Amino acid sequence: MFNSLNQDLNNIGLKQSSRLNNQLKLLAQNKDTSYLISIKNLENGSFLAEENKAVNGIYFILKGKVKVFNTEMNQKTKIFRLASSGDIVGFSSLNSVNYWSSAIAIENVEAYFINLKSLRYILKNNSKLSFLFINALALKLHHYEMRQRYLNLFPAQERVIEILLLTANKFGNANRYGIEITDCISRKEIASFANTSTENAIRSHRSLNSKNYISIVGKKIIIKNKEALINQLKQYCCANNLKVGVHTCYLDLFY
Repeated sequence: MFNSLNQDLNNIGLKQSSRLNNQLKLLAQNKDTSYLISIKNLENGSFLAEENKAVNGIYFILKGKVKVFNTEMNQKTKIFRLASSGDIVGFSSLNSVNYWSSAIAIENVEAYFINLKSLRYILKNNSKLSFLFINALALKLHHYEMRQRYLNLFPAQERVIEILLLTANKFGNANRYGIEITDCISRKEIASFANTSTENAIRSHRSLNSKNYISIVGKKIIIKNKEALINQLKQYCCANNLKVGVHTCYLDLFY
């Protein structure tokens, strides 16, 4: 999982999240600074942020799963990203009066919450935390830009594969059958995330199931052959003359 500078970006991301978590924990436990941060416990279905409602702060996820999305002009839901332990929610709207996207808990969530006033104080007076926040956001932006570069080139089935791999990476649970996914797997949600039609998502699932790459059991998807899914994306990159060094970096970085 390396970039062109031979840096293990996934490992860097984990280390940054851990450092940020530790600094926020110290802040919360210190009697002189504990007023700056609070722990929120949100039940499944609770909103951490709501589109077009006033921005009130940010969340650092400690436990649980969150879906970030907004409603497009045609009233369809567009999923932007999935957040879990170590991720920050709400930061992208800090320069706005209202949140531009919604974030909803899809299981019970525990998170540190920092309101706007406290966040401004921290960023102004705590250089170590400010640096960690900037690094975390820069790495997330790096990931996003790399993904978008390739998603725009992939046809429908390859985009669906990429979303399945991403969802498994964020929300999957490994067992003896493979990697089990139970969240954000409806055909409609996958189609939204992959920027394709529900019909294409259904056809892609059928095709991957027939190849025995995945299995669909009730309301869950099991990725049975992760390597085969990755190889299909790599083969597409090679067949269409995409730069080998770059596409290998992209796929190995995330999956």
